[in-house]
Amino acid sequence: MDLTKLQICKTAKALFNENGYQAVSMRQIAAAAGISLGTLTYHFARKQDLMDAIMDSTIKAFPTTAPQDISGLCLLLKQLLESIADSPFYFNDPSIYRSIPQLQTQNDTNVGHLFDLFEASLKNMVMNELFAPQLTDTRIHQLTMVLMLSHTGWSQYNSSRSHQQTISLEEILAAQWAVLYPYLTPKGKKEYENAAAL
Repeated sequence: MDLTKLQICKTAKALFNENGYQAVSMRQIAAAAGISLGTLTYHFARKQDLMDAIMDSTIKAFPTTAPQDISGLCLLLKQLLESIADSPFYFNDPSIYRSIPQLQTQNDTNVGHLFDLFEASLKNMVMNELFAPQLTDTRIHQLTMVLMLSHTGWSQYNSSRSHQQTISLEEILAAQWAVLYPYLTPKGKKEYENAAAL
């Protein structure tokens, strides 16, 4: 993505986060980016195209293969939380998906990819003797649901609370590991302690 497109996406994302996707016009994005409306529409014909570019760059930042070790899983969990903190407008306003059916389809694909990535990561941890073997496929599926829901729930909780009552990224990450920790083997606990010390 060239510099102009990157700057437009950065500006649009800031406006979407501040005002909500539905409330921001292409004219407002152009003005905030310091470019003409024509220049904006040359790069992004519709606001939806901007949304697609913003979310596409977020998804492309995630690994394509599931982590094999605890530090990789720590990184994946943190990366997803950071992406949600960076674009809360996308997670806090379900009306976006209802108003743009293509976006709903794309979101379903993205969430499905992340779900599969987390599920495969947990399975890798069992195979590599980092998680206990009693962590069955059914339990892995359930834990993956808890992790995925905790990400969006965290964002929506913070958006509805005063700044003093929000939950930090570090706190939600620690809470996620509190759920996973009982399944760690002694080998997994050692890796977790080493990863947490970094």
